[in-house]
Amino acid sequence: MKASNELYKLVYDYFSVRIRFGYYANNDSLPSMPKICAHFRLAIPTVRAALAQLERDKYIRIEAARAAKVIYNAGPAKIKKNIAQYFLPREEGLRDVGMGGLLLIEPLWEAALQQWKNEDFDRLRQELMQPVSDTLFMPVELYIVVLSSLNNKLLLNLYWEMVRYICFPYLAEERNVQDIRQEIGGLTNDEVIASLKKEYIAEYEQATDRLFAFLKKARSEYPEIQKNPIPFEWNIYRNRPQLRYSLTASIIITVIRGKYPPGSYLPSLPQMAEQYGVAVSTIRRTLRILTYLGVVKSYHGKGTLVCMSEEKIDFTRPEIQSVLAIFLESLQFLSLTARAVSVFTLQAVSADALTQLVQQLLHSQDEKKSYLIIDIYLTFIIEHCTCAMVRECYCKVKELLACGYPITLQRLKEHGLDYEYSSAVTNAVNKLRDRNFDAFADMWSSFLHYQEQEIRNYIENNSEGSRGPL
Repeated sequence: MKASNELYKLVYDYFSVRIRFGYYANNDSLPSMPKICAHFRLAIPTVRAALAQLERDKYIRIEAARAAKVIYNAGPAKIKKNIAQYFLPREEGLRDVGMGGLLLIEPLWEAALQQWKNEDFDRLRQELMQPVSDTLFMPVELYIVVLSSLNNKLLLNLYWEMVRYICFPYLAEERNVQDIRQEIGGLTNDEVIASLKKEYIAEYEQATDRLFAFLKKARSEYPEIQKNPIPFEWNIYRNRPQLRYSLTASIIITVIRGKYPPGSYLPSLPQMAEQYGVAVSTIRRTLRILTYLGVVKSYHGKGTLVCMSEEKIDFTRPEIQSVLAIFLESLQFLSLTARAVSVFTLQAVSADALTQLVQQLLHSQDEKKSYLIIDIYLTFIIEHCTCAMVRECYCKVKELLACGYPITLQRLKEHGLDYEYSSAVTNAVNKLRDRNFDAFADMWSSFLHYQEQEIRNYIENNSEGSRGPL
């Protein structure tokens, strides 16, 4: 996970791409600071950091009380080479992200729209009709507004990262934006959504056709350009320092998998710092979070004992609130994308891979470890899905979900972890054996949604006066 101060890269990438690809010419002015802040929904310090980096990289010059000026001077030949340098290594990635958008972004979009009421559409109209210059392509603004209604920063972050990677919306012509603003004036709510979505698809298809035609020529024209593939990468930006939460998840995973079972001791702080490549102070803060979660207890002179305590977790602690946000956002992401991803993946896997998945699920049931069903199935998706963007995203989410294991353990302590998950394993195995992938996908999506709701209910019932991520 990336630290919050890296949010500035969203702004930096947007303007550096526009400058290098010729959207801005030398001596053009960027939008004002307030407009940039409103556009990206970011605070002034974050935008200021982005502009400062642009100035250090000699793209702009910042002048007091004035909009920043572009100082990057490139002719058509340089601009053409800049485009080739960026897109040639990403050509296959762009094709893959197109499929990833259908499997991940579209289900999120549909789920968000199902929650909308008339007042939400009224706010959307008002925002879209405001004449803001130098903005993102209009349908992208629509996706951002709609996805924001899910109240899930992780999902919005994923969409931003996809837009950054493909770059097309950064380069949309403003005349298109103005035309769309005029068109949506007299449309109904459904017509506005359909119109903007149609415009987005048309723009994407036209942009990819033009780009791939350009790259076909560029391969021979620029043989010196390094063509090592650059796939889509999901950089997760959040509002709190996240390294300790990533380490928390990593250590919990080692506990779940039996490397450090309850009753054993973790390595010393210096050993863990060396193992994970971080400072001892970071390990110490990570162990504090694990203590709050009941995973470990530290004893002076002895070390850190793995205990998986059943003592009640204090959900009002800021550190636990961050863990909850990470866990619940990840679980919601899975529950909303599970169906599309499952059908797509299962329809393409070999019979041997499917048999192996069934055997792993049955083995977890025999070992009274049915609670590993989520970990087993996510691993299967990561290994077998033909869409690299899905593999990347599910790999990241799989790690984030580990933070919630102690909370799930406490929720089910009266029955044990295996109690709730065993029937889900049986159900999953039966549908997979019958190759009824649609039924399995429905079951899997419902199962994850149920887990999310149960966790939310449990936290709400065990949080006194807490204002957390619920």
